[in-house]
Amino acid sequence: MRKSLFPVVLSGALLAAPVAAFAADYVTNAGDIVKAADWEKMETVTVELDEHSFAPQDLKLKAGQPYKLVIKNVGEKDHYYTAAEFFKAVAWRKAQTPRPSGGEIKAPYFTAVEAYKDGGVVELFFVPVNKGTFEVVCTIEDHKEQGMKGTITVD
Repeated sequence: MRKSLFPVVLSGALLAAPVAAFAADYVTNAGDIVKAADWEKMETVTVELDEHSFAPQDLKLKAGQPYKLVIKNVGEKDHYYTAAEFFKAVAWRKAQTPRPSGGEIKAPYFTAVEAYKDGGVVELFFVPVNKGTFEVVCTIEDHKEQGMKGTITVD
């Protein structure tokens, strides 16, 4: 099965969204879940990307809880935060770069997030739906082999 990707550029970040034809692989009632979520009770989790690590390396999230995941590159190289199977298992609200500049994307699906070197920040708003443990890696060159890997566990 071949998936086409349409890259979308925000100030400081690159996000990729797969073609809607493959939506069956993803949470299908995401709009309803996002609408029903209590965003006043949203929890914020920050992950810093550096050479060559994620901090924290492993995340523990709760199904049904709304989150803002802040991905911040504190390193001197560009880095990806790729968790394709996890990204399929959540209901997406949006992705954005911090105000006052930048912007936001409202898309039903993402496959990877790239935060540019020297302070690139991307904020992801979502509700985890499917429970499990999901791999997260940096897919640039040999970054995974050098330690840029971890897990996201949804209970």
